[in-house]
Amino acid sequence: MNATPRRRGPRVDVDVREALLDTAEELFGTAGVEVVSLRAVARAAGVAPAALTHHFPSKRALVEAVVLRRARPVGDGVRSRLGALLGRGDLTARDLVDAVLVPFVAELDREPVRAVRWMKILVTLALNEDEIVMKELVHDVDVTALFQGAVAAVPGLGDAVVGQRAGIAMFSMLTALAGADLGGYGRPIGPDGLDPAYVEQLAVFTSGGLEAR
Repeated sequence: MNATPRRRGPRVDVDVREALLDTAEELFGTAGVEVVSLRAVARAAGVAPAALTHHFPSKRALVEAVVLRRARPVGDGVRSRLGALLGRGDLTARDLVDAVLVPFVAELDREPVRAVRWMKILVTLALNEDEIVMKELVHDVDVTALFQGAVAAVPGLGDAVVGQRAGIAMFSMLTALAGADLGGYGRPIGPDGLDPAYVEQLAVFTSGGLEAR
């Protein structure tokens, strides 16, 4: 006997907002933010377009919610770690790298598949200096200012590192994390998260970039 088809209407069996965020994260992270429409997200989530716009009145609002759902706790972790470095007299470049890297790795280990998709969205927006990312950088405490303050306390690192080189090093590191599911990086992420050896090598490589003369 065939099951009665589900009538279109409000979903009562799931948290609609979270289902929409999960679906949007998957579509944005695989196809790209620009090419995915609100209607496509609603259809993939199994809800009516009106249900989507009830929670997210615009595509911009949906993109922001997808990014900040993970970026806010990860960013808080980065701020906490960078803040803990200030005032120390024994800082190294590796300390700086770990302060940024560890919270992202923790998120990727927690939900490998979904978090990689989120990383792809985040890196794409950051590359374009999107306002969503820029606002999150200065949310509550400016993470860039914290990073610059920590860099200034590392013996041997100077203004060149605070400026362009630091940006190159950090962005390259995050891009590598976003590509952890790609063959060019050896696909170092699996169901249990990132390969610890890959994380170590990434930290070593990034630290070396900061220290290069």
